[in-house]
Formats: sequence, C-alpha cells, structure tokens
Amino acid sequence: MAPSPEWIRAHERLSADITNVSKKAKLPFRSLPDLVNSTERYPELVPLLIDWLRTAEQKSGLTDARELGNFRDGLCRALTTIDAMGTDAVPVLFDQFYVEPRMPEVNLYAVGNALEYLAVPTDYERMANVAADRSLGSGRAAVLEWLIKQGSDDGLRIVVDQLDDPSVRALGVKFIRQFKPLPAGLRPVIEQYIDDPDSEVRKQAKATLNKLPA
Repeated sequence: MAPSPEWIRAHERLSADITNVSKKAKLPFRSLPDLVNSTERYPELVPLLIDWLRTAEQKSGLTDARELGNFRDGLCRALTTIDAMGTDAVPVLFDQFYVEPRMPEVNLYAVGNALEYLAVPTDYERMANVAADRSLGSGRAAVLEWLIKQGSDDGLRIVVDQLDDPSVRALGVKFIRQFKPLPAGLRPVIEQYIDDPDSEVRKQAKATLNKLPA
C-alpha cells in the first residue's frame, strides 16, 4: 500500500528536525530510517526522538491508528541505542503501552524490545507489571525475556504464570531456558505443552525439557 499524504508529511517534519540537529552536531543522518539502520551513535538526537515519541500524535498529525502505531514503532527502534540509557526514554517507552488508540501488538513488540535493551534493575516493578498485563498480548514478549535475564525467582515465576496465554507461550517457554540454574520443579509445567496445538510451542517445550534437570 502506498504511503498516505499524512504519513509522508509526518516523516517530512521528523526528517527536517533530524536534519537540523544532525547538521549542528556534524552527523550524517537525515531521516528516521537512517537512524534505525545505522551502527553509528547519535547521542545528540536522543532528546529529539524522546520528544517526538512523547508527543507523536500531535507532532506527526497522523490520525490513522495503524499509521500512528507504525510511526511510534520507528521511533522506538531508533531509541534502542546505548545513548538512550539513563534518559527519559524509559518512562516514555512505558507510556507507549497504554496510549490511545492502543498500538497493535506488532508495534508494541518494538516498545518491549527497546525496554529490554534500556531498562535497568530499578525498573523491575514496572517491567513486572507490563509482563503480567495480558491485555498487551504478544507485545510484552521482550519484557518477559528481560525478567528472565534478571535471574530472580520472582521474575521466573511471572514468566511461568504467563505460559497459559497462547500469545506469549512459545517465546515464554523458550526464554525460560536462559534462567540459571533451572529448577527441576519446572518439568511438569513444561511437559503439558509437549502436545500443544502450536508446533512452535511443541518445539520450544521439547528444547526446554532437554535443559531441565531430571
């Protein structure tokens, strides 16, 4: 589908702002895709990206929910950078889970992925709340992985509690393998998914069982 005139204008506005800051900082970037696809750092652009994400609807002028979700998605991907650590990016990213209209799950995944990269242990409570919020569907998957990586029994419990939600079951079962040390008591929990209707769940369940102590 061809981009709408509103989509084109929104990116023109954002590109103008990116170009302005980049020129002053002697950076080569001129558009959002430039940032998403770059391995070069752009700390001077992080405050601009945060501001655009915080006020995406007003700044972009977009009214179509799908386009607005995709626009926020791109901003979240651009903020998945080391220079956004310790900034206002994290609280603004948390807010994206609950903007209205609600973002599609595929776009929420970009939010969760950014938070997996940027969140620190002091963000644990908010990450745990997102992980347990089933209204977010598969959009919270990366947050579940972050919890597992923290290595706490509480985080493991939260992820295990979400396995009966089909939207995150396959990834949840997969992420559990990263927990060290894996408790033997998980075997009955995982075994029930060996015959799951979803072939990916069955695959991940078998792989996780192979890692669990007898």
